[in-house]
Amino acid sequence: MAKRLKIAVIGLGLIGGSILKSLKGKSYKLIAVARREETIQKAKEQNLADVYSTDLKVIKSADIVFICTPINKIKTMINNVIEYAKSDAIITDVASLKVFVMEYIINLQKPVKFIGGHPMAGTEHKGLDSALDDLYIGAKWILTPSDNINEEDINTLKNIINSTGAKTVITDANKHDFAVALISHMPLFLSQALFSYVSSYPDKEVRELALKLAASGFRDTTRLAATNVELAQDMIVNNLQNVLSASDGLKNSLTSLENLLLFDKEKFAELIVDIAGSRMNMYTENGKNNLL
Repeated sequence: MAKRLKIAVIGLGLIGGSILKSLKGKSYKLIAVARREETIQKAKEQNLADVYSTDLKVIKSADIVFICTPINKIKTMINNVIEYAKSDAIITDVASLKVFVMEYIINLQKPVKFIGGHPMAGTEHKGLDSALDDLYIGAKWILTPSDNINEEDINTLKNIINSTGAKTVITDANKHDFAVALISHMPLFLSQALFSYVSSYPDKEVRELALKLAASGFRDTTRLAATNVELAQDMIVNNLQNVLSASDGLKNSLTSLENLLLFDKEKFAELIVDIAGSRMNMYTENGKNNLL
């Protein structure tokens, strides 16, 4: 009989809570860990795990540990987890930045079986109340293995992630951080800039009319501006150079489109047809990325 893996999830916000919900009812023993007793009570009411605690010592028996705390608390939590986790436990995180995490792991004095992780799923909401059992279905889940990890460890974690409905993508931390700057952190920055520009437009009458008329286009384009403020700041500040580089590239792209619109409207029309087609082919009807 196959061993029933014990999986600990530390931090029961949107991401951690959704991990528990997506693994609930599958062949794992789930351990829920949160800082606040109030959160633990909510998890118990929803029957999300087999074991619940605000005491980190409860992870001592865990085979897999998911660290789902905010980015600015990751390093401290890694140290705390190492203190209590068994030596052969696989430790992973869900931070949307990987370079600073993997560099920290490399510089630790103690060898750790660590696989960096980043599920490419989420909403602008936060907390256990916002967690979803289908959040990861069809989503990509990036893995950045450390040097102390072997193929069996990777496959163990991949199987768990696959059971949430996500698809794993293995890459290195530097490529990951620039890629997410292009498709996540810079768009967040853009969304903030757009909302700030419109909501503070100097002509009061035009501003108030624009905000009153704003519908799905403005809503969808500025959705990211409502992202959990702590998370938004952590992502942009800690990936600043990549975000600025991506932002510069976007400005160049905008300038190119402006020039075509001004001086070659035929090419502009051809280009936006190509863009529209590529964008439509990239996602399924329910909004999941089609690209493998």
